[in-house]
Amino acid sequence: MLHQALSQTLPFVALAFLVTVMFSTGLDLTVRQIVEPLRDRRLLASSLAANVLLVPLIAVLITRLIPMGEAMQVGIVLYALGAGTETGPKLVQVARGNAGFAVALLALLVSITVIFLPSVLSLAVPDVHVDRVRLLVKLVVTVALPLGLGVFLRSRCGASVERLSVVMHRAALTLLGLFVLQVIAVNYRAILEVESGAMLGGVLFFALAFATGYLAGGPLVENRRALAMMSSIRNAPIAMAIASQVFAHDPGVLVTVTMMAILSVVLGLSATFALRRLAS
Repeated sequence: MLHQALSQTLPFVALAFLVTVMFSTGLDLTVRQIVEPLRDRRLLASSLAANVLLVPLIAVLITRLIPMGEAMQVGIVLYALGAGTETGPKLVQVARGNAGFAVALLALLVSITVIFLPSVLSLAVPDVHVDRVRLLVKLVVTVALPLGLGVFLRSRCGASVERLSVVMHRAALTLLGLFVLQVIAVNYRAILEVESGAMLGGVLFFALAFATGYLAGGPLVENRRALAMMSSIRNAPIAMAIASQVFAHDPGVLVTVTMMAILSVVLGLSATFALRRLAS
């Protein structure tokens, strides 16, 4: 009975988490922060090429080269397609990279993810039917609108939204913890059966995505650091929400995306503090 209730409410918790994260992210952004760093067209072009083309291609190649189940292949590719992580700018700041550019890139990548992910997902996973229009509408409602509302409130109310921002960030962390625990409770058997190939593929993905971003960042070290972090850590909330709804028939996809999210925390923090030490 409890297991069934947790399973049925999981998609709603995922959506609540996604909306809260996107709204709290918007509250931290200003229009100037979004527009100003995008004037470097060369850096912008290389950043988009790395995040939108090369990193997803790396994920596809890894799933073809390393033996793993189909659900785990889909999970890794889905995670890679979710460009634009809301935690990226903070990690870039700690790593002493260009945080301003990371903020601008975040807003741009989330917008691209919302628009293009439904179509790209159909191409990357051709055996799975994806209702592109329905998924696009969901992403607009759960990602674009909360993000835009947050930016609007920040532009109108300025510093007065700081208290709301703190509350929303705490709510996002609470929902994240609830969601992860619920995923584990519902899919604990599948988690215990995660293949070593999928784990190896996840680690290899982060290493190659990090290197791709770093090499594409241009001559300035702070830009290299920013792009390396933003390229290797993807938008787990979007990937989790899609996995819990589009692939509800195969819990292995959500399990794999969750595994990638956990790896991103461990490897992302490790890379962040390693870069910080190198800068000191």
